Amino acid sequence: MPVKGAKGVKFVYIGQDHVNSVAVAGTFNSWNHQADFMQQTGEHCWELERRISKGRHLYKFVVNGVQWIVDPQNPNISEDGQNNSAMTVTENGEVIIRTTAISAQNPGFIYENYTAIDSPEWIRKAVIYELHLRAFHENGFTGLAQKIGYFKQLGVNVLWLMPFQQVGMQKRIGKYGDPYAVKDYYSIDPAFGTAEELKAMINEAHANGIRVIMDWVMNRGSVDHILTESHPEYFTRNENNEVYYEVPNRAYFAGLNFDHPDLRRYIKKAMSYWLTEFQFDGFRLDDSDITPSDFLTEIRDELKREGRDVVLISQAYDEYHHVDSCDLTYDGSLRSIIKDVAEGALSQKGVMEIYHSYTYSFPRGSLRMRWLEEKEQSRVVEYLGPRLAKPAATLLLTVEGVPFIMMGQEFNERTFNTWQSLFDEYRLEWTPFDQDLFDHYRFLIRLRTEHAAFWDGELIFIENEEDKVLSYIRKSKDEEFLVIVSFSEAPLVLRFEEKSIAERIAGAAREVVYRSGYFNPGDKHPPDWRIQPYESLIYRIH
Repeated sequence: MPVKGAKGVKFVYIGQDHVNSVAVAGTFNSWNHQADFMQQTGEHCWELERRISKGRHLYKFVVNGVQWIVDPQNPNISEDGQNNSAMTVTENGEVIIRTTAISAQNPGFIYENYTAIDSPEWIRKAVIYELHLRAFHENGFTGLAQKIGYFKQLGVNVLWLMPFQQVGMQKRIGKYGDPYAVKDYYSIDPAFGTAEELKAMINEAHANGIRVIMDWVMNRGSVDHILTESHPEYFTRNENNEVYYEVPNRAYFAGLNFDHPDLRRYIKKAMSYWLTEFQFDGFRLDDSDITPSDFLTEIRDELKREGRDVVLISQAYDEYHHVDSCDLTYDGSLRSIIKDVAEGALSQKGVMEIYHSYTYSFPRGSLRMRWLEEKEQSRVVEYLGPRLAKPAATLLLTVEGVPFIMMGQEFNERTFNTWQSLFDEYRLEWTPFDQDLFDHYRFLIRLRTEHAAFWDGELIFIENEEDKVLSYIRKSKDEEFLVIVSFSEAPLVLRFEEKSIAERIAGAAREVVYRSGYFNPGDKHPPDWRIQPYESLIYRIH
């Protein structure tokens, strides 16, 4: 487990026989497994001490150059779905390891000492939809403008456009290459349309109450980026003085040298261009967990000069980003929590402890962007199975935070297989279309956006005696809802653990707002606290 050392963070690895080398690779060194080798200090003991900037960092040990493993002594595993060890380094160099001992009664250091930046109301009540233009519609910006009615029907109010700029040719993989290997930050790939068509699409979205966020590629450009010739000093270079990207297995990228102030000015100016010329409403910052945090703060300060409620979404799990720069950070914990609950590996009390450990380790008022799918993960139906898709959606859309949906997730699209699907010719497969799942998402999205209890209210867990059923109150000053979600394959009759709570709910006038699951459609009103397999029940409490 990492601890504060005399010169920085101290890592210790206790290995087995036949270990010849151990390195530490993580967000603090761009996952370069050849940058920080540990020194052998005993027969099976390896140690490393290095300076690490404040913030949350993910890492693994790399044994013998090939075996990437989590830190056996660190119980905290990242919520990014990639099984990384995690730690937070404070501004004083202390190392925080998040555990389930963190709670309302025992809040963490950052919760006690920091408050999140104040974010505009529109992002707090957002339901975000991520898409790639080529995959979503064959007619680019114009085709997307024609699909605004679809988004209104679904109820989402923020669109997130994956990169649409020109992609580099050198070392390209696939027909189209990685869409994040941008060759020119100011460009538009003509395959998607013109600047005028992009502006028209954004105007159409805005006219229908939908905001539009641009995906911004941090840290890197394509290896043949237009600046590599005119400003080679803007890029990181290897021992042969060639531009390169430190993250392994990304030979088609050139890393950015953030030590150069002119590069920082160039990026901030480019971002401002997209805000002013096209009226984007914010940016999702790709790989912001390996971006210098002071530069993220610079970006926020620069963009706030536009005088609009612009938001920044950090693809990181860093508590400090809420203090200095970003409105949202990622949270993918629901995906693994649901799987563990359904498989009986996690109790209801365990869910509550995990949920509260996140809440009370982040700055007060932090907004987490919660997801079941994201571009580096498989489809949630593939991961959880089809019967868990609906209760998973219920949880996503009724807990705290800002939910985001990956294109096609709402109708059980099966062919998308991480962002690498986009390297070649790819379209979402719209048939078959799971209308039942779509309607489930549509109802819950509207419930969420129309009732402040879900986007601005508190969440209070109500314990019941079934580990595969989660129950909780969502409450604002004017409304109160009870949500019950079953991840069980069996029908159940719930009993609540606290008699006083059970009596209050049982005695209150309550209205069934929604029920969903595998049940007889003719059975419109369930007996008290009876829930069918994989069903969701939502009551309004009067």
